[in-house]
Amino acid sequence: MTEPLDPSAAGVASALKNLRARAGLTRERLSGSELARDTLAGLPVVRQLIDAGEEPESAILHAVQEAARTLEPTLGIVVDVSLALGREGSSDQIPGADLYAQDLGQRREALLKNWDLLHELRDAQPGKVPAKGALRLEVEVAALAALAAALTGSAGSSAPPKTAGLLAGVDQYEPSPSDQVQPISLAEIQSSGPPTLLATFQNVASALRDCLIKEDGMALGWPQYLHRHSTVPTASSTAYGIKTMLLLEEYLAPDLTTVADNLSKMARPGGGFGTQDQKEPSPEATAAVVDALQRIDGTTGVNEHLEKMENALGAFEKRRPFILTTMLETSVQLVPDKKLTKSLIGALLNVRQQYGDLLLWPEKAGAHLVNPAPSTAHTARAVRALTKVQAVRPSDQVSDALDQAVAWLLEQGDLSHASEVIDRPLGESVDNLEKVYVRHFTAAWVVKALVSAGIPAAHPSVRNAVMQIWSSYSDDAGLWRWENGDLPIWMTFDAVDALRLAYLATPAYSANLPAK
Repeated sequence: MTEPLDPSAAGVASALKNLRARAGLTRERLSGSELARDTLAGLPVVRQLIDAGEEPESAILHAVQEAARTLEPTLGIVVDVSLALGREGSSDQIPGADLYAQDLGQRREALLKNWDLLHELRDAQPGKVPAKGALRLEVEVAALAALAAALTGSAGSSAPPKTAGLLAGVDQYEPSPSDQVQPISLAEIQSSGPPTLLATFQNVASALRDCLIKEDGMALGWPQYLHRHSTVPTASSTAYGIKTMLLLEEYLAPDLTTVADNLSKMARPGGGFGTQDQKEPSPEATAAVVDALQRIDGTTGVNEHLEKMENALGAFEKRRPFILTTMLETSVQLVPDKKLTKSLIGALLNVRQQYGDLLLWPEKAGAHLVNPAPSTAHTARAVRALTKVQAVRPSDQVSDALDQAVAWLLEQGDLSHASEVIDRPLGESVDNLEKVYVRHFTAAWVVKALVSAGIPAAHPSVRNAVMQIWSSYSDDAGLWRWENGDLPIWMTFDAVDALRLAYLATPAYSANLPAK
């Protein structure tokens, strides 16, 4: 197994990966990306230039350009185009080729088109031109990791690195020694240490079982709010409860089989599912329940429900990122090549709004809205859904959307909870609206988005979001609580899902995986 990058190089590689989006590495981009700028400005080679009188942004550009010149030709070419270094260095190797265009997708196209010629200019053998997906997922990652190794002076940085090892190095980021948990004795753990994640998850599972609605001793499902003594389980809440228990226990326990059976029976006549507040099935509620049914049994027939979802995808739904992302997360897993998934991908990309030089997601889109702000929660939900899309249907358009959104999310410090109203028209009258109130656990979605997009679990933005997830955990209830004291079941699911992902992305877990 190839040695991963050391912690400092992995952190630099992560910063460079985010800076390649849009116009690439520029002074303006560094000024607006505090985390990336601070990471690079702390490098000894950059500090020397700053101490010599250069501005931090200029010193970073200078150091990166010099380090790029030390790389093996192919990696140097890819770094140059990916970060658009030639634009800053006033280089124009192939006039009119768009190698340093303002858009990353255009630069990639130009790189592949001029692959052989760029190598000839460096007196190097070009080798086989990589496919678009390989360029983004493998070659660029390898090149930026090599650049990071050169900038940090990591051992072996002058040797041509192997792609697989570099990919592993970027993904398996290790925190600095100060971040490492120090070993303590068993007595200390039992007397004063905080509960482990496993112990917390066991408490959550126990608390969820205590909230089950039962009839004649038979478990039927969960209510929407776990603090209320409701006697009526709902389809959406039961779906989230089952999905949470599957994450916590990794299988459907015998005492929950009646819950799974009852969930299937909650379908509306003609197919589909709705929330307690909806008269008719809604595509977003149907998607959440179908996801749960498939996790229980992958052979379960859900075509009727998927058809209901597809027929319900109208103009209103295409303006609401929450609805689109909820549907897309389910459809891309079950029918990745069908019309429904393709329509959802297109609609989700189209609903973005322009904010400066970025395309991001607001809460909703519409012709009569006045300057809707970008939403951290909705952008995070979109990133999470599109990372699943990219895994099975990779495209440059989705890749570029992810690059922009992830770079923006990394800079968001305020992860306050968000709320919205789904005011869906009933019939043709604009005054006849069905209102459903939706709340978003922003911190949990940011963790899910960033980790899914390949950001190290030890990255400050991920760690900040994880801390905010824990700040909403109630030791008394053993569940996650909203600010007003509510215990919505979906909030506990989002928290468990996010924390599990963050744990799986930590180096301590990765180090215990068997070598391939």
